[in-house]
Amino acid sequence: MRIRLWFRLIRCLNLARILNFVKIQTSYWLTKWSGNYFHWGFPWTLSIEVSGICNLHCPECPAGTRSLSRQKGLLHLQDYTHWLNESSPELFYLILYFQGEPLLNEDFVSMLKMAHQKRIYTITSTNAHFLTSKLSENIVMAGLDEIVVSLDGTDALTYQKYRKGGNFNIAIEGIQQLVNARHRLGRNNPYIRLQFIVMKHNQHQLKEIRHLAKRLGVDALELKSAQIYSSTDENDFLPDIPKYARYIKGEDGLLRLKRKKAKACRRMWQGGVITWDGRLVPCCYDKDADYSYGLLDTSHHFKTLWKSPEADKFRQNVMKSRDVYEICRNCGE
Repeated sequence: MRIRLWFRLIRCLNLARILNFVKIQTSYWLTKWSGNYFHWGFPWTLSIEVSGICNLHCPECPAGTRSLSRQKGLLHLQDYTHWLNESSPELFYLILYFQGEPLLNEDFVSMLKMAHQKRIYTITSTNAHFLTSKLSENIVMAGLDEIVVSLDGTDALTYQKYRKGGNFNIAIEGIQQLVNARHRLGRNNPYIRLQFIVMKHNQHQLKEIRHLAKRLGVDALELKSAQIYSSTDENDFLPDIPKYARYIKGEDGLLRLKRKKAKACRRMWQGGVITWDGRLVPCCYDKDADYSYGLLDTSHHFKTLWKSPEADKFRQNVMKSRDVYEICRNCGE
């Protein structure tokens, strides 16, 4: 099944994008090994926040808990068009998701079509509550390459312990609608990944979720570790199974990432995130846009901000130490 993804990615390559990729990778490795700063090229991957609003209230999600300090809203098609046109010559991997539920945006399908026409690989993430028969068909026909569907339980009771405000049966129906739409239209896109965040209250359902994924007809099941946002966050969601635990408790009683962080971060060289209202931020861990490079508007274009002093300073600091910024301390990249 994953061979399909490689073919769809290869479809998006051209000489300009390949040369840009080489520039990014070369400048990253030169910076890492020489100690001097080099940054060439433009992002080959980009996340654009289609929606800053979510219909659910998941307890460990900044959008779900409504704890984001920045404003909430929906991306305008005109802004998206401008940003996509400017970044598309080098861009070949587009994530139409950051915070919020992307299918709440009525222009979502139009955004997909535009990216597909530019031969850009597209991926999104959803809680499946808005996947009607009609919308599923439109998404398939628009050319979406890959979709991550969140389903953190195999029954309604377990599901709703984390997906507050959600409906298990509606989510299941949405997944089935998307799978059925592919079959009706004779298409093999999008590649459907069912995501199951392993938590204390659902870790006993690992066998059941494998059976459910097979029954639903999705392409892959992804078992994901739960993320927290404070080293003192002693919630009831972190799993007991070491294999699926992202954190360990130190001698001081604080939670730390189990996986050792690398000294440098490739993400800063190869991509970034644009919030629905136009702030360019370093990566998906900067959920509140605290480290924004600037605001995309008539006087600040995408490529200008990408090469700005603020962006260069952030990359150089991260390359020196991953402990400089709070968002980097909780990243297992």
